[in-house]
Amino acid sequence: MKIKHFAGYGSVQARKVSKTKTADGKTKLVVEVKGNHEWGLVRNDIYDVYHWLFKRFEKNFDGSEYDIDMDIKDDYVDDENNKYGCVEVAIYTFIY
Repeated sequence: MKIKHFAGYGSVQARKVSKTKTADGKTKLVVEVKGNHEWGLVRNDIYDVYHWLFKRFEKNFDGSEYDIDMDIKDDYVDDENNKYGCVEVAIYTFIY
């Protein structure tokens, strides 16, 4: 889905990669964000990421954003349309 960038202007693509249960009963949600933006795609503040990404993919969460563990992997991949050469990809993993 096309979403607004966390900086407030421009847009990027976001999609849910997976949502599974861990061995200890928690939920693991993996979201991929893809696009080029001058501010990049990595935002380390859980409060901002909760409101920017997490709430779009997990509508039934009733806890605090500070109850969520977050890990981010950032990389570049070739653009399949060859329009820009390469595109930034950030994989957000949430455990809650």
